[in-house]
Amino acid sequence: MYEVATREMPERSLLCLKRNVDEQGMWAFGKEFIAILRERPLPKIEGREGAFFCIYWGWASADSDGPVEWCRPVPEAEAHALVEHYPELTLRTEPAHREAFVALPGPLVSGVQIQLAAESLQAWAQEQEQEHEGERLTLRPEDLGERITYLATGPTSVDCDFAVPFA
Repeated sequence: MYEVATREMPERSLLCLKRNVDEQGMWAFGKEFIAILRERPLPKIEGREGAFFCIYWGWASADSDGPVEWCRPVPEAEAHALVEHYPELTLRTEPAHREAFVALPGPLVSGVQIQLAAESLQAWAQEQEQEHEGERLTLRPEDLGERITYLATGPTSVDCDFAVPFA
């Protein structure tokens, strides 16, 4: 099992690309999103709050096609001006929330790692409920989506984590 930690995420303006893709199309879809951002770089927000991430709204497998959404946080003050330069992307606001997460050895994340991360998060949520005398702690993937965050930590290195918003 992975070690679980939590963090607060602020409200963020996001430029997003959402599509139904199966397991075969996942990497091509991610490469397409990254290519868009390389062609027309966006202003950077420092830290985990500014890292790009992939939301799994549904499971992408050989038998299921997501949907999956790639997101890049952008400065709120510049968001509406930026979206005009990215007609293929959608601008939306994600509310502030808390997330439980596990660090993953990345940047290439396998289905086995995601499954183990999800199991670790579920076990953590059950432990939290017991520690807080039955107070219900709910992981909320249906509201904000399970996600993998990719934070560049150097020219060729990336830190990845698997996160689930909770209440």
